[in-house]
Amino acid sequence: MLSNTVFLVTGANRGKFSNTLSPFSHHVNYPFIKREIGIGFGIVALLLLRPDTMVIVTVRSATTSTSELTSLPLGKGSNLIIAHLDISSSPSAIEASAKELHDTLTTQFKITHINTIIANAGMSSFQPTILTPLSSLTDNFNTNTLGPIALFQALYPLLSAPGNENPKFVVVSSALGSISDMEGAVPTLAYGVSKAGVNYFVRKAHFECPEITVLAVHPGWVKTENGQNFADCVGVKEPPMTLEDSVKSVLEQVDGATKSDTSGTFVSYDGTPIGW
Repeated sequence: MLSNTVFLVTGANRGKFSNTLSPFSHHVNYPFIKREIGIGFGIVALLLLRPDTMVIVTVRSATTSTSELTSLPLGKGSNLIIAHLDISSSPSAIEASAKELHDTLTTQFKITHINTIIANAGMSSFQPTILTPLSSLTDNFNTNTLGPIALFQALYPLLSAPGNENPKFVVVSSALGSISDMEGAVPTLAYGVSKAGVNYFVRKAHFECPEITVLAVHPGWVKTENGQNFADCVGVKEPPMTLEDSVKSVLEQVDGATKSDTSGTFVSYDGTPIGW
């Protein structure tokens, strides 16, 4: 058994949002609403408080400000590593960036294993079906579907390292990617298709990689910038869930995930199963 616990979390600053709002949007400005930092940042903040934990965080660009991350408090014996991962461009660039991340971790930082990867980085755009450009579908698919797949492929050797017990790959997905539970005319074609795609990957990887626990988790409708943007699109004042409640609940699902009980499933933040 390997001694130190290593997490890798993607998208620990803010999500990427397309500025194009649905023409059916009931957009209203609520300047008093505090748009909290992203889910990934919240997850990292809680993980760093744990003792003897290494948290590897990826950001989209080498020029991304990391001062908020580096100022987070650390638990005893814990430390933070920040690396670059670009999953927002072309498939070939995404694949190359994921491979570069593997090489950076193994050569520069001497990482020999990763216990848990939380693929949180994502983007969103909210437009009705008849007005969604194919470029929006492509952008969402590249980031939300191909990004986690490339990450899994590139870092598989670190997840499956000898002595690494119950390695986990967790995708922060969305109930908006559910096909069976879809209702109404919510303007989420590009985003929903991309999340449905990554959910398929989760189920597929569960069967093909028996040594790894693979799980998709819906974090709730959260008071983040992306969450508020969606609320604006559908005429809701603000999302119902706080960032604190979301990240605590997501980590409960991550910590409790096992190959025999939860791998290959799609669950909400409270563990409730969500239909594919």
